[in-house]
Amino acid sequence: QSSGEHNQPQNYYQNFAPYRQRFAEANVAPEQFRSGHGNVITSQTAFVQAINNRSTTWKAAVNPKRNDQYRAGVFSDEMMKFQLPQGFVLKLHEEPMPATFDARQKWSYCPSMNMVRSQGCCDSSYAVAAVSTMTDRWCVHSEGKDQFNFGAYDVLSCCHRCGFGCDGGMPSAVWNYWVESGITSGGPFGSNEGCQSYPFDICNKAGVAADSPRCLRVCQPGYNVTYAEDKHYGRVAYMVPKDEERIMYEVFNFGPAQATFTMYTDFVQYKSGVYRHTLGVRVGMHSVKVMGWGEENNVKFWLCANSWGAQWGDGGFFKIVRGEDHLGVESNVVAGLPFFR
Repeated sequence: QSSGEHNQPQNYYQNFAPYRQRFAEANVAPEQFRSGHGNVITSQTAFVQAINNRSTTWKAAVNPKRNDQYRAGVFSDEMMKFQLPQGFVLKLHEEPMPATFDARQKWSYCPSMNMVRSQGCCDSSYAVAAVSTMTDRWCVHSEGKDQFNFGAYDVLSCCHRCGFGCDGGMPSAVWNYWVESGITSGGPFGSNEGCQSYPFDICNKAGVAADSPRCLRVCQPGYNVTYAEDKHYGRVAYMVPKDEERIMYEVFNFGPAQATFTMYTDFVQYKSGVYRHTLGVRVGMHSVKVMGWGEENNVKFWLCANSWGAQWGDGGFFKIVRGEDHLGVESNVVAGLPFFR
């Protein structure tokens, strides 16, 4: 191991207390139904109706879970402190991109493309969206010959430069960690799959994220590969330029990418159509996986996979306005390529 991973301090996120308090205050239940226009809407049903009365491109619906159980998880004020180098692509063909594209169809031999992860009671979208994207790209670049399911546990517990575990983090730092230290495998909560299964289910207590897991450099019982041997690495990590065509080229040729945008409370209520912020207050920053693009009712969109389970939205997926950098979705796209040994 040349990364020095075993020399990282075991600080277990001792410095996150001030941030945690601010993040909790931004996510308490009463915030969920503030309209953003100075009044408070008293119920989720009324909030959904108010959104649908104003929105023309998408439909809202009442969620199967409490609103506070849909977590975000990207530092807004810390995000710009760690930046990956910008990716530079020499286009081999100057062919125009197709009008519509869905990575699930192009790489149908990658089952991970259809899997929707659930981050549970943890503000971990920065990590969950990253490892989900890495899993897809590992399959894409092995042409389906090698399936490796990267897990978020290793990132949340052992990557101290990535953020504060279940209190948010930085997507760019996760991709850098993949290159420098590698990331282990892991299945969903309760699955006992991979080296380290995801440790969090839905929230029991409103407004407060789960405690971050401890950094344990061992695999769970029954998994007959060591932590060090299970590590799979990235070859390079980079930021995709803030350009609609460049992002399309990236996703079309290399696989899904990770995008981060400003999240408002109306996004939690998304059900169908092309999301455009309509009503509600700012919650924080949220990270998702960009899977493709298209156009619906003359509105261009990005097709994305969320990390709130398959019961949310359109089977766990959603569409968001494309080409306008809406809520910063095109300003914060990161990706990388796997390193095969």
